Amino acid sequence: MIIIKFLIVSEDQSTSSILSKIIEDHNLGEIIEYSCSKFISDSYLLNIKAIDILIIRLPIAIANKLIPKFNGKIIVVSDISDKTIIAQTYLSGVQYYITTPINEIEIIEVIKKVVKLIKLQKCMHNIKNILNMAETKT
Repeated sequence: MIIIKFLIVSEDQSTSSILSKIIEDHNLGEIIEYSCSKFISDSYLLNIKAIDILIIRLPIAIANKLIPKFNGKIIVVSDISDKTIIAQTYLSGVQYYITTPINEIEIIEVIKKVVKLIKLQKCMHNIKNILNMAETKT
């Protein structure tokens, strides 16, 4: 069984709490939570801790600096609805951009889609490794 690990980064504790509760209530994965200041100073931990999904609710300027440092999937939650900014965020590597207020059903469905993609990619990686091992033995 593949357990998906989440890191929720938000300047707003209530947003982190809401997102954590949704993820836990629907058994979508394991949560690792950092405060904004801790996250920024220790951004290298994103890759070390094998985080699968990063959920960001930070000012876009800060988020855009952090996104390139992360190898997993990214979901941005923001109150900014400007289409140009949203487009720039997608171009920087974000998989989903959710505007506030937070809608529980939207969060659940987006996370399920990202989790499904991660699990599929991990299965494909495992199959590739098995095929490579089989080729080496022959």
